[in-house]
Amino acid sequence: MGVLNPRIIVNALAAVVAAVGAALLVPAAYSLLADSDDAWIFWLPGVAALIPGVALFSLTRSRRSGYVSRQSIFLMVVVCWLGVGLVGAVPFLLAGFMDPVDAFFNSMAGFTTTGAATVTPEELSPALLLWRSLSQWIGGIGIIVLFVAIAPLAGFGATQLYTAEAATPVQERVTPRIRDTVKVLALVYGGLTLGGVVVLHLAGMGTFDAVNYALSTVSTGGFSTDSDSVAAFDSWAVELAITAGMVLAGTNFAIYYIAFRRGLGRAVGNAELLTYLGVILASTMLITADLHASEHSDSLALAFREALFQSASLTTGTAFSTADWSAWPPFSVALLVLVMAIGGCAGSTAGGMKAIRVYLLTRNAAQDIFRMIHPRAVTPLVLGDRALPERLRVGVLGFFFVYVATLAIGTLLITLHQVPMGQAFGSAFACLNITGTFPGAVGSSQFYADLPATAKTTLAVLMLLGRLELFTVLVLLSPAFWRT
Repeated sequence: MGVLNPRIIVNALAAVVAAVGAALLVPAAYSLLADSDDAWIFWLPGVAALIPGVALFSLTRSRRSGYVSRQSIFLMVVVCWLGVGLVGAVPFLLAGFMDPVDAFFNSMAGFTTTGAATVTPEELSPALLLWRSLSQWIGGIGIIVLFVAIAPLAGFGATQLYTAEAATPVQERVTPRIRDTVKVLALVYGGLTLGGVVVLHLAGMGTFDAVNYALSTVSTGGFSTDSDSVAAFDSWAVELAITAGMVLAGTNFAIYYIAFRRGLGRAVGNAELLTYLGVILASTMLITADLHASEHSDSLALAFREALFQSASLTTGTAFSTADWSAWPPFSVALLVLVMAIGGCAGSTAGGMKAIRVYLLTRNAAQDIFRMIHPRAVTPLVLGDRALPERLRVGVLGFFFVYVATLAIGTLLITLHQVPMGQAFGSAFACLNITGTFPGAVGSSQFYADLPATAKTTLAVLMLLGRLELFTVLVLLSPAFWRT
């Protein structure tokens, strides 16, 4: 039977709670500088989380490296995500216009980069808007990945944590050492964020908006400072800058390292990257043609502008909008729902099933058809120049089954609360795929605000499942896992 190590779990939880506590001091400082009266809703929970978190981390810290069971690691990952969701909910609760369930829902929507909300941006103070964006930014790179940087101080192997956090079908280390990996990820993530702020400011955004939209874009979270989202700016330059940012953020971060070390040609030939970019390009072209043919847009140029932005936005799960795309022709709407399910690249901040899994599912289906025609043919599943092991093929098929089953069960659970079928499926789909939006919910906080508290709790669980890619959470429910 696997051995749980409570000290390790408490140590990790203390570290991430302290980190969130420190992050809460950022909107507190902004509120003070802006001469606002809500700084206390940030510094109070910030200090309350930071000081005990640091103390508990120090008390439970071990300088000795040793074996840590998989049970401890997977439980630690889930507990840490729930912990940051609870701490991050406190400012919403102290603001006085949310009940505990709504506060937790909005906090989880931030840290999981889902971007769902029960309130409009206009109902929130500037400091709360900044906190929402910052929570997405933290969640985008992953609380666990941030924690990996201090894992050696806790006295256990960070490699195990990295595997639990990045449960993707093909694991390729960016660099040989996990701390070096974190440095590379942090540099890329920070560079994209800083670059986003500068470019958006040059495109005409004010500093506050530029910071918020850069944080939301790089994390593919999608929280906005205006109910009209990006449409509020009505600017080609802003839309182009955000589109580029979303596409870059939805790319596997390892590809940037490969491009830097091995050349752009090696990175561009990546099968997942080509699939991801191909999905965005194909949906853009098809939607442009559909919008133009149905005379939904005033011109071909406008149709292309709207199609490109929404294709990039929904493929990456960011869910910014420049138009109410749910009112577009049925073909365009259906195509956008499909790209939401496909998602971005593994190893990115995007949601969905991930392009690499869709690529492998497609290749596997093609090979099954080929084997029906040529029963004696031996056709291994190949990715790049590598033949993939059978267990990987089975794993991808298993993930797809669990994804569909989770979506179905989540929808059924929500309908138990007398929620209409369409709204139940839409909300479950949006939260599981980390998009936060669905046809009929574009730019509307009422889509979630009207749901019963139990339904919102179910959706918060679906956000966690989607962010940790299902198996990291579901494996905890298996008796066999605890006996291993």
